[in-house]
Amino acid sequence: MIYAELAGGLGNQMFIYAFARALGLRCGESVTLLDRQDWRDGAPAHTVCALEALRIAPEVKILAQPGFAKAHLPRQNAAKALMIKYEQRKGLLARDWNRWERRCAPLLNLLGLHFATDGYLPVHRGPSRDFLAWGYFQGEAYFADYADTIRAELRAKESPAGPLAEEIRAAAFPVAVHLRRGDYCKPENAILQVCTPAYYARATAAAAAAHPEATLFVFSDDPDWAKENLDTAGLPAVFMPRGEAVADMNLMALCRGFVLSNSTYSWWAQYLAGAGRTVWAPDRWYAHTKETALYQPGWHLIQTR
Repeated sequence: MIYAELAGGLGNQMFIYAFARALGLRCGESVTLLDRQDWRDGAPAHTVCALEALRIAPEVKILAQPGFAKAHLPRQNAAKALMIKYEQRKGLLARDWNRWERRCAPLLNLLGLHFATDGYLPVHRGPSRDFLAWGYFQGEAYFADYADTIRAELRAKESPAGPLAEEIRAAAFPVAVHLRRGDYCKPENAILQVCTPAYYARATAAAAAAHPEATLFVFSDDPDWAKENLDTAGLPAVFMPRGEAVADMNLMALCRGFVLSNSTYSWWAQYLAGAGRTVWAPDRWYAHTKETALYQPGWHLIQTR
């Protein structure tokens, strides 16, 4: 059995699903996602599980049992806890630990654990009867061999409908602009503060130069800030009302162009849009040198500094 612990918001949960689902398909094993429901205790790193609004495979189970890993996977859970404690003590958020995790991976995989925080770290199933995955697994490389399956299963159950969806469909070249604010603005998340108004101004200018016929559809968790601070480069702009996370991503995926924030949420919107999309993205994902596996071929990288 393959287990994976859910963490983060919708975008991160989708990456964890994609990783575990692809591993299960490769190994011919069933998959259970562990929803520890940390959000009930106010943990900022995890929000309510949103995957059940998507077309996830019926054979993938979601188990809402906070202490499951500790009780049923004690060896894997203990190794995970040691890794977390060590990396936190050494300053995980401020450094790139991919090389360290890569060195540890063979032993951890033998113990039945795959531990990966950032970047791409290949997984080897190993002989353990049960296998626990902990991490964010942010990158298509984790599931590229099952890309069509993942795209199909991570679409919303409800197709986008209504006047907003029709307005996007009617536009000559709809561009989704995602401005992530919220938790990104907190001092403790300074490493994520790279998408400034100057970045968005450059990105919309690039979109206008490439597609003068474009219309911007602006999605943000802070719509008022977006209206006051977004330079639309002279393009018509529709500031979308904030809705449910899955519904808004559904609308974004209707677009043909994407101005991304450094957020897995807008990453998935562009990915679900499929072939023929044009993407403008920040030239760095973090405010320091930590690497990411999120960049894809063909993206237009826009200066953030």
